[in-house]
Amino acid sequence: MTVTLTPELEQFIAEQLKSGHYRSADDLITQSVGMLRAQEKFIEDHKVELREKIAVGLDQIKKGQVVDARAATQNIREKLRKREADNG
Repeated sequence: MTVTLTPELEQFIAEQLKSGHYRSADDLITQSVGMLRAQEKFIEDHKVELREKIAVGLDQIKKGQVVDARAATQNIREKLRKREADNG
């Protein structure tokens, strides 16, 4: 099999090899495909549950039960800061 990579992907692979995270491009590709397989298996194994959660989320959107992304992110950051202060 021959695969043609974009220059961006070639650059990414080169950076990963240079950093020492992988011994070879083959190792990087093997691990990447393994992660994709695991992701696909997870989706297949949890398809019903995922669809139910999506349905709940869509229903919440219809009802206006949503939170602004920036506000949610800020809330999470504040909780993390408090947790760090309590533990530190």
